[in-house]
Amino acid sequence: MTMNDQLTGLIQDGKTNQAIEMVRGTKNYHESEEFVFVVLREEKSMPDLVEAALEAFLGTRENRHEQHGYWVHSLSHFTHILWKRRMDGWIKRFNRVSFMGANELRDPNCSDRLVDDFVRYAKFDDEPADFHLTAENLRWMKKIPARIKTHRFDTEKEFLLWKLRQPAPLCWDNDAQTELVDLSEFQNNIEQLQKLGADISEFNETKMDLLAKQLSKLESELPSAQDRKRERLEKGIQKTREALSKIN
Repeated sequence: MTMNDQLTGLIQDGKTNQAIEMVRGTKNYHESEEFVFVVLREEKSMPDLVEAALEAFLGTRENRHEQHGYWVHSLSHFTHILWKRRMDGWIKRFNRVSFMGANELRDPNCSDRLVDDFVRYAKFDDEPADFHLTAENLRWMKKIPARIKTHRFDTEKEFLLWKLRQPAPLCWDNDAQTELVDLSEFQNNIEQLQKLGADISEFNETKMDLLAKQLSKLESELPSAQDRKRERLEKGIQKTREALSKIN
């Protein structure tokens, strides 16, 4: 029986105190990360156990170059769960520690993933600075995302209109092994704006334009590409053309 199985059993049997003792006895961030996943996954996990697991993970960080970055890499594996549950207090604590280490230790490894989390999951009225996303804290970034440079929006409608006027959203395509236009996010934003009664006429041609620009970019890279990269580009071109044909 693995340690994860033991922890799962304790949680399911309602032995919270023993489970807390177990997560607090973690030896390193690898083990602690696995415990965090178990605790967040199990519906019977009590709030004090969740707090103990996250506190234990925080305690595994070493304030040394490289070790800090490895810890942030591990952290980034489960921060999306914290966002989906809106565990703001923990998100802010982890961001503060991560960005502090990125600057003081000159070790920003994977800290950009925490920035991406805000861009992906934040609500329209979330203020970047409240989550320690400031120019000072992010001075290690070559290019700060546009959403971080804004403040909170007054309404969801205003926020969605702003998003749709930004450069095309991209997502990683595992088959093509390259980034392609994220039409699902674009369409979701359009549908939400319609529900809010917004005028979306300015975006009628946007979907086709996004795909056309993506196709042009992929085709321009094809002549100089070799072997595996050429194969990936060809798959990306094929998928983009198929998406365009469905619109036409």
